[in-house]
Amino acid sequence: MDFKISIKSVKKIASIENLFFALALLFGLMMSFIGTPFQECDGWDHFLRAVDVSYGNVLSPVATLNHSGGKLEIPENFSEINYHITEPGSGEGSAYKSYLKSFAPSKKSTTINFNGGIMSVFYYPQAVGFLLGRLFGASVFGCVVLGRIFNLLAFLILAYIGIRISPVLKNSMIAIALFPMTIYQAASFSPDALLNGLCFLFTGLCFYYAFGKKEKLGIKEPLTLGIILAFIFLCKYVYVFLGLLVFLIPKEKFGDNREYFKKFMIALIPILLLGIIAVKTAIGVVSGGAEKVVSAESATAVSSMTPLQFLLASPVNVLKVLFYTFCYKLSDYILWLDVLGSLNYPLGPLIYIVPMFTLYVIGSEVTEKPDMIKIKHKLLALLCFILVSLGVVLGIYIGDTRINHAVELLVQGVQGRYFIAVLPVAALVLAPRKRTGKEKYFDYILLIVEFFILALSIYFLRGSCY
Repeated sequence: MDFKISIKSVKKIASIENLFFALALLFGLMMSFIGTPFQECDGWDHFLRAVDVSYGNVLSPVATLNHSGGKLEIPENFSEINYHITEPGSGEGSAYKSYLKSFAPSKKSTTINFNGGIMSVFYYPQAVGFLLGRLFGASVFGCVVLGRIFNLLAFLILAYIGIRISPVLKNSMIAIALFPMTIYQAASFSPDALLNGLCFLFTGLCFYYAFGKKEKLGIKEPLTLGIILAFIFLCKYVYVFLGLLVFLIPKEKFGDNREYFKKFMIALIPILLLGIIAVKTAIGVVSGGAEKVVSAESATAVSSMTPLQFLLASPVNVLKVLFYTFCYKLSDYILWLDVLGSLNYPLGPLIYIVPMFTLYVIGSEVTEKPDMIKIKHKLLALLCFILVSLGVVLGIYIGDTRINHAVELLVQGVQGRYFIAVLPVAALVLAPRKRTGKEKYFDYILLIVEFFILALSIYFLRGSCY
C-alpha cells in the first residue's frame, strides 16, 4: 500500500503542469541572468516605469501619489546609465552588463518627464524586485535580475493555474507558454508578462467552466471572470474581446435565463468600473496628434487628420489597411515570434521549428469524449481570435502616431508577441474535434522537445548578448 501511495505521489508531482512550471522556471531564470538589461522591446521605458512604481507611485495613471502627472521618480544617478541598444554578438552586451554590476542606484531620487499610460498595476512584480534590490544594496544589474524574476513568477503562477484547470488544449497551452518569446517576455520588465498570464488564466477558466465536469455555476464564477477580464482591459483594451469566450459556457450551467442574465450583469460591474479608467487613459492616446495626409496618387499633402479620422472617413479605408497589412506583414509577425531582444536577437532554425512543432501539438490534442468541442465553439473562438487580432493591428495604427500616419496602408509597430495571449484561442479553432486516443508518453515527449527548443534559444540568446 505504501508503494502504491508512493507511485501515486510521484505521478502527481510529475504531472505535465508541474513539469511545465519547473521547465519554464529553469529557462526563465537563465534568461533573467543572461539577457543584457533593457534590450527587450521598449525595455528602458518599462524599466523606468517599474522603478517609479517601486517609489510608491502605485496608482498611475489614475493618481500620482508622490509626484505630479507626466513624471517618473527614479534614482538620481540613472542619467549616467547611458541606455542604448547593443549590437548582437559584438561583446558590447558583456561590457554593458559588467558596468551595470559595478553601478548601484543612488539613495537620492529625482523626477523626469515621461509620457505613458499603461497602468502601474502591471509593474508591481518588477517593482517589488527592484525595491528589494535597492533596499539590500544590490547593483543595477542585481536589481534588474530581481525584477525579472518576480515578473517571471507572476506570469508562471497565472499561466500554471490556467493550464492546470483547463480540461482541453492543455498541451497546446503549454507549448505556447513555452515559446522562447513567451519566456523571454516573462523574464523581463515588460507588462506583457502579467497580461499574458492573465489571458492564459482567463482562457483556462472559460475552458474549465465550458468543458469541465462542474455542472452548476453560481455568481462566484462569472464574477471571477469579470474581474480578470477587467484587469486585462486595464492593460490593453483590445484583449477585452477574449470576453467572448464566456459564451462557450452552456447557459444551463447557470440555471434559467433570468439567473443567467442576472449573474452576468453582476459580473460586468468590475469591467464597467475599471473600464472607465482604461478608456479615460486611452482617449489621449487614441486622439493622437494631427498628421499630414498624403494622397497615394499625387503624393501631395491634401489635408490634416489623425489615423483614426482617416479610418472613420470610410469603411473602405479600414478594409484597405487590414488587407495590405496582413498580406505584407503576416510573415513578419510569425518571424518576430522567434526574434528576441529589440527584434535583433534571431533564434536561427527555431523560426521554423517552433511554429511547426506547435501546430503538430495542436493537431495531437485529445478530448474526453467525441464531439466535446463542437463547430459552434470553433466559430466563436475564431470570431474572438479575429477581433483581438484586428484590434491589435488597428489599435497600433490609431494609437502610435509616431510611426503610423494617415493614408499609409501598412501598419507599422505590430509585433508577433502581441498575439501570444490569444494563441490558445486559435488552438481551439485548429484542434481536432473527435480525437480521443492519445499517444503513449506524448506529454513527456512534448516537454523533452520544448527542453531542447529552450536550450537552443539560450544558446542563441547568449551568442547575441555577448
